Amino acid sequence: MRYGGRPGHSSPAFDPLDGINHDPQWPDDLGSWAPSLGGSCQGWTTNTSRPYSNTKPPAEEARYDSTESTGYLNDYLVFSQAAFHESPGSEVLVSPLTEDQLWSSDCGIIEGTSTGTSPWTIATPDLSDQTAEEAQIKGVLEKRSTKDSLQEALPLSLANSGSAPSLGPSKVWILPPRIRRRKKVKPAAESLINKTSPVDKAKPKRRGAFTDEAKKCSTALTRQLKSCIRCRMNRGRCLPDPSLPSGPCLTCRLMTGPTLSKMPCYRYIITDASLYREQKAPYQLFSRRWQSMDIVDIPSSDWAPSSNVRTIVVSHINVSTPFDFQVREFIPAEGDRLEDEVINPVNGTVTKVPLPRFAVAEMKTTAERMRGFVDRNIYNFITATVGNDGLLWETYLMAFRQVGLAKTKQEQTLLSNTFRLWVVCRMTSSPVYICGDDTLGGTPHPLYQNHVPMPLVMTAQFECINYTTFLRPWSKAVLKQLNDLVLAKKREYWFTIYLVMFVLLHSCAMITRRDEETARQYNMLNKYANPASIREHHCGAQIMLAHFHYINRGVIPFSLPLHTEQGRKDLAKAAELTEEQVDLVRMTADMIQDSQRQKTITTVREQEDVGHDLYWVSMLFDQDWKPKQNE
Repeated sequence: MRYGGRPGHSSPAFDPLDGINHDPQWPDDLGSWAPSLGGSCQGWTTNTSRPYSNTKPPAEEARYDSTESTGYLNDYLVFSQAAFHESPGSEVLVSPLTEDQLWSSDCGIIEGTSTGTSPWTIATPDLSDQTAEEAQIKGVLEKRSTKDSLQEALPLSLANSGSAPSLGPSKVWILPPRIRRRKKVKPAAESLINKTSPVDKAKPKRRGAFTDEAKKCSTALTRQLKSCIRCRMNRGRCLPDPSLPSGPCLTCRLMTGPTLSKMPCYRYIITDASLYREQKAPYQLFSRRWQSMDIVDIPSSDWAPSSNVRTIVVSHINVSTPFDFQVREFIPAEGDRLEDEVINPVNGTVTKVPLPRFAVAEMKTTAERMRGFVDRNIYNFITATVGNDGLLWETYLMAFRQVGLAKTKQEQTLLSNTFRLWVVCRMTSSPVYICGDDTLGGTPHPLYQNHVPMPLVMTAQFECINYTTFLRPWSKAVLKQLNDLVLAKKREYWFTIYLVMFVLLHSCAMITRRDEETARQYNMLNKYANPASIREHHCGAQIMLAHFHYINRGVIPFSLPLHTEQGRKDLAKAAELTEEQVDLVRMTADMIQDSQRQKTITTVREQEDVGHDLYWVSMLFDQDWKPKQNE
């Protein structure tokens, strides 16, 4: 018979026959369990004596270790038979009750009717107060036979003997095994991601909608006009003037006293700048097959029936940059230009050159191969197209070296993407000729270095490839990365910002010059072949100049006394420059102040020769720069 129970539970756990715990959920290092008259279970004492010495326990039994706070199985401990016997003077496990004494326990009512063998008999508890769940469990368990239950409750030594001592009326409670719920363990990577510092958890409170109607109208107007450079750099509220929305904002007007930047209120954003000559579709004089810059191959029905795929090698004029790709002969369609008009720059005579009827076989495959071609030929395009001007040459070489010398990954990425974009701009601005052994049966021309010009249909295809694959995504990336460096307002970024803007401004002059040459080549009435795109490109150049002069904050580093030791130290400390970088700034200052170069710059600006190499880059060194509209 088992009786007793764990405090707070309704399951008897201890068997007085052998003093061994048979409940897998309850430790059996019970000690002495002393009931309190008229009360509930008070707990455990430290006595381990056996209440009945006439029952011989097994020599060794396994028990649970209850030293862990969880109460689950920790280890199997073996203890000797001596631990069961009563030691002299030790406390008895239980004390007999008299007939008039009752003790209320969670196992039932224990009546004090002592016998010679068992001091207790247990009355069946009243189930009227039990929950429905307890009653259901008890009903299921009572289906088991009393014999089997008693056999399970007895120790191994008594169960094998085939008989049990006479203990009188008895009742056995058996609970189903307790199911341990395992705690869900998150993956290591997820747990590391979810662990955030208190600073990360404290997200800034999002501003709600304005309730003031005046603020709503002012905010809507600011979003339409865009905030000015000063308010955006200072992260302040830009308040437009309702009476003159296109004029300076009220925030700049109300500023009094000295300011760090003397620049007027300009509503420019770097990400709005145009870094190349944008086109919606390839030049329609070359072919009208493509009405957008999407990469679409020529339909299979437009290829010549007997045409085979052939591989040719092309290169740009004045640049040794061979590139091979596959072509096929096509059936001409309406709008395809099959001859090119070449103007002799000496006498102005026009020569018509017949072109082979071949086109790029697979445009997407060719575009993927061109990515590696761009990276491999950055230096080749620099040496072939920059020229011999010392200011341009030294600055380009420093920018090229700065790709690997920049302190941060952000600066290195910006410089790399800038040069990639610059190379593709040169590719779209330079004529291409066939330089391989297979000339597709074309006619060489002296203006193409006695080579066969690349067919104009191929030129239209390469415009789709260059704009969709390179110019548009790389331009967007460069503007975003440059804007991040400018808004960071860190002086260690100044040198990288200067180099990037120098390269982009010089590229603007080169694109303008080439577009003007194209307009003259095809006898166009306008000054530029694509006047709208050139105008946007010039606006983008002024946007970059405005931001550069703002971050200088009225101090032109090139006007410092860089020939003195103290002046060099001041510059190195102000912009965190190395000795090599300080030398470039000093050399640039000397070149800009050269009398001959100053005369050239003055002449170029007076004539508004926007395509001159020094027109845009010279504005980086102005002490009082102001934007100017160009045609």
